[in-house]
Amino acid sequence: MANDAPPRLISPYRLAFVASIGGFLFGTDLGMIGAANVYLRDQFHLSDAQFGFATASAVLGCILGPGLGAWLCDAISRKRTMFVACILLAVGAVFTAVPDAFGDGSDASTMAYFNFFRFVGGIGVGLCSVASPMYIAEIAPPARRGAMGLMYQLAIVIGHAVAPLVAFGIVYFLRVNYGVTEAAVAENVWHQPWRWMFFSEMVFVVFYVGFLAGLPYSPRWLAGRGRFEEAERALASIDGPEFAKREIEQIRASINEEVGSWSELLKPGIRTAVIIGILLTFFNNWTGWSVIGGYIPRLLQLAGFDRESAIGNFVAVYGAMAIMTVASIMLMDRVGRRPLWMIASLMMAVITAATGYMFYMDVTGWPVLIILGLVTIPHGLALGGIPWLMMSELFPTRLRAKAVALTTTVLWIFIFAGATLFPMITGFSQREFLTARKAQVEGAQLSFVDGTPDAIVDSEGRFIDAGFQAKDQITIFGATSPQNDGTFVVSEVESGRLLLDGTANLKSEAGTAKTTVQVGSVSAAFYLFSVICVLSFMFGLWIMPETKGRSLEEIGSSWEHPPAGH
Repeated sequence: MANDAPPRLISPYRLAFVASIGGFLFGTDLGMIGAANVYLRDQFHLSDAQFGFATASAVLGCILGPGLGAWLCDAISRKRTMFVACILLAVGAVFTAVPDAFGDGSDASTMAYFNFFRFVGGIGVGLCSVASPMYIAEIAPPARRGAMGLMYQLAIVIGHAVAPLVAFGIVYFLRVNYGVTEAAVAENVWHQPWRWMFFSEMVFVVFYVGFLAGLPYSPRWLAGRGRFEEAERALASIDGPEFAKREIEQIRASINEEVGSWSELLKPGIRTAVIIGILLTFFNNWTGWSVIGGYIPRLLQLAGFDRESAIGNFVAVYGAMAIMTVASIMLMDRVGRRPLWMIASLMMAVITAATGYMFYMDVTGWPVLIILGLVTIPHGLALGGIPWLMMSELFPTRLRAKAVALTTTVLWIFIFAGATLFPMITGFSQREFLTARKAQVEGAQLSFVDGTPDAIVDSEGRFIDAGFQAKDQITIFGATSPQNDGTFVVSEVESGRLLLDGTANLKSEAGTAKTTVQVGSVSAAFYLFSVICVLSFMFGLWIMPETKGRSLEEIGSSWEHPPAGH
């Protein structure tokens, strides 16, 4: 090295902590929609499809982010890419809070601009999802890379937990000081909680910018620019001169190879690594938690919690996730990726099946909160963090940015599909499958009343005998007006009337022979996740490689030059 004095050691965990704040912003931004969407659905009278798109619109930006991030990470560095992400997150946070400042003020126009600015913020999240884990993987010593890589996942989880905590504080403040309740939409726009939820993200963005200012450049990015002395000094500051000398030799050998092209990702060996990366992203999102996480408050409402309690309990669920992610950090470099993955897949298969059965049996209250908390255990232990960790481990240095961009883009596509489809899957389940109580009334004897409150009337007085109860989430289909189809909350039950809460917006009309009012079950969605979890276990058993304790260069070269006997 050019300097004579040994560099002062910097804890790699400190560097990983700063980089992982990008994951915290990721978790906060996507977690906040889970608290806000219960207000958006009622205020703007969103259908299942519109509700799903509003929840997932930021993810469309996340899909674009990795492709842009791959270019930016190579062109301007991993560190500066995180700065660009901050700018986009700030724009998204501010203008998502006031989408009606644009357009004609109608519900359709407001939601269009809401989705657009969520998309802009999503691009920032997408940039973080590439730059942050890549930076952490490139500065981490091999023996600690598993734990350090999972700091990003822990930051996502903490961000998700902080989001509903902030949201709960906002809802509580507005209720205590301004009398805002869930019974009706506040006329004063500044008393509408969802606006302050999104604007609050600016506080975290400002803190992140301050932390990033002192972050050094990635040594592998410096080496890729021919700045080997700077790269070696950076490595020495992380784990000493011997580590730096050993790593820089491997990096030089890797960098001296021809710069990788996109077409190389399709070559034998590397193609296998790409397929494994894509399968990791699929199971990350479709084993259960990643799909349902954004709808926890809505699911808790289905279980009988009021809106404020549902948002507050959202914090408890993510608190359980944070505890399991800490356990994962402690176990990852001891037990290994594959064993944890297989154990977690089997656990999730059992827990999601039990959750589906609980919703079928119409269980309400704390047991539902507990079972949803159990869903966090296998996700926090392995299914959530390992894909993010291994996507930055699997590929050679010359191809890493492109491969991580590709697999991360696919991951966001799966996230978008899950967030968009979950309301439709649960809506289908609620239409096609009843709870064990079998509460259902149908026929032309039904009618809808636009009143104060809105009500559903049955001229034959069948509601009490059919088993309907206050706080039920009912599903209506077969009405003449689409406005009367959907899900609503029952506030009071009489033999001939169901009185709905203040968020309903029915149109007065008579029912038809096909009009049906029922308490449907979302259980089928959870049974679907159980089947996917079994497939995830098979993937871990037969396909998934082990990367514990191996250098990035060793892992990357193994696809093109397999060890003897493999």
